[in-house]
Amino acid sequence: MKQKQILRVLAKKTGQLILSIIAASLLVFLIVQLTPGNMAEIHSLAPATIEKLNLDKPIWLQYIYWLGNCLTLNFGVSLTDGTPVNELLLQYAGTTFGLTIGSMFLSLLISVPIAILLGISAESKSGKVISSIIYSISSIPVFVVGYIVLGIVFGVFKFYPLVMPEGEFEFWPWVTYYILPIFVLAIGNGTLGEFVRVLMLEIRHTSHALYIKAARSRGTSLLKHYIRPVIIPFLSIVVSRFAVLISGVIVVERIFNRRGLGWLTWEATLNRDFFVIMAVTLLTALLIRVLMFAQEMLAYSLDPRLRKG
Repeated sequence: MKQKQILRVLAKKTGQLILSIIAASLLVFLIVQLTPGNMAEIHSLAPATIEKLNLDKPIWLQYIYWLGNCLTLNFGVSLTDGTPVNELLLQYAGTTFGLTIGSMFLSLLISVPIAILLGISAESKSGKVISSIIYSISSIPVFVVGYIVLGIVFGVFKFYPLVMPEGEFEFWPWVTYYILPIFVLAIGNGTLGEFVRVLMLEIRHTSHALYIKAARSRGTSLLKHYIRPVIIPFLSIVVSRFAVLISGVIVVERIFNRRGLGWLTWEATLNRDFFVIMAVTLLTALLIRVLMFAQEMLAYSLDPRLRKG
């Protein structure tokens, strides 16, 4: 019975996932189509190219052709230089995913110990001071953090982290080049403060539960009793902040001169390279929705209250 219930929920969530992706693709396509100007006229495309890209078709038919090509992982070509969009995505995706995953890991590495410390201890003046400092730093926009860090590193330490170091390995130039963008993305735009806040509050809330008090009176380990009720809401906030980190990547890549999907999207927007813009936006929406789907299924498998509902 439980297996059938899980399969039913899985089928339902999968259907919702497919519908949301189709809706996202339609929204992306319409936004691009509603921008002033005509793709063919802006880029002075030859008649043969227009026909090949289906730009001579009605808008509704262009969408069907484009969506069908996307399903076969054919995202078209760059209108700027004719490079297949697939090649551009493969070329620039590594930098973006490295920054995003690295900043997520660093945020968790900093926030989890602080949140656990603040959560298991009673509210105190020192805890309030630490929380205030974390929230204040985390609330600074990522572009402000980026320029402050650049100013300190370049003005005080005389390192120039915008160009990849060459020659013999030197610790600090290589660290500043690879770690600084991750650090800026990790502490900016509220991600760090949100992780601390949510995890701390969940730990404090769980501490007052009767089963925790009973386990404490028996002298048994409390870790397993904390994990399940805390992990579900914390995973939700991690997934939601992933979207924020991806949006922050665009800014960080521009500040630190990193060639990633954010940089590619920025250049494509300036050049009105519509197929590149649509591909990056659609894949970003797909990635976020898949992560939300995985989080929902994990929560369903861990929380019996959701299965009863």
